[in-house]
Amino acid sequence: MNLHWIKDPSVQFATIGAMLFVINGLFQGGGPKDSEDIVITQNRIQHLSNIFERGWQRPPGPDELQGLIDDYVREEVLYREAVKMGLDENDTVVRRRMRMKMEFLAKDLVDAIEPADQVLKSYYDANIDKYTQPARYTFEQVFLDSDKRTEVAEDARIILTKLTAGQDPQSLSDNNLLQYRFEDISSERIDRLFGSDFSLQFLELETGEWSGPLTSAYGEHLVRISDAKPRHQAEFSEVRADVLRDWQQVEQQNVLQTQYETLRANYRIQIAEPVTSEEIADQ
Repeated sequence: MNLHWIKDPSVQFATIGAMLFVINGLFQGGGPKDSEDIVITQNRIQHLSNIFERGWQRPPGPDELQGLIDDYVREEVLYREAVKMGLDENDTVVRRRMRMKMEFLAKDLVDAIEPADQVLKSYYDANIDKYTQPARYTFEQVFLDSDKRTEVAEDARIILTKLTAGQDPQSLSDNNLLQYRFEDISSERIDRLFGSDFSLQFLELETGEWSGPLTSAYGEHLVRISDAKPRHQAEFSEVRADVLRDWQQVEQQNVLQTQYETLRANYRIQIAEPVTSEEIADQ
């Protein structure tokens, strides 16, 4: 489905609403004769063949393809008979799968729309805080295990002197599970690895120099930052794909709500007055 030629969002979602009505009518329509017809189209056969090929890395042979078709017909017959017998009623798994398929229908319709950049730009401007890029760092770290060192501050001073003199940093580090060097890593990722707000200590450090000790959730660290990119507001062109994804998620929820309200209007809904557990106990 290609709706790229439609640029006005109001027209786009009016179109989606019309599609939902048509699809709903198709499912509700049809007489007894229609319900007894099972038509296996060439598209359906190709779909069955494609599924087989993805699983076996080869197309099905004639007998295998016929077996796929026969199995599909068997499944369709038994499914329709099960529905006639009401076996789908009060089945939580079936109900949830049907709900998901209805919601996927609305989602697919929204995904087919490519909104104009001015629509996405308006969404971007209204949600500007979502598109602030965190600071990013490339750095090395030498770990000092405070559980095993009695004079961490003095040890840190001595090791800093050795590092400044050019001694191998990895030979001076206590054993730990963290990497020695991190390349272009975000401040958010750093805080997940080292502990909350660890990266805030980087703001006071000079690039290219060994500094510390900095305290993490594990102990103390001597750190040398070789590259730092400050936190900044991303340009729309940098995050357009993210904006499109976020915009689609919002519009999907709007369409789902409209779909639900439209379909709900077809039903007369009666809800019993809830009874508390205390009231049940008194009966």
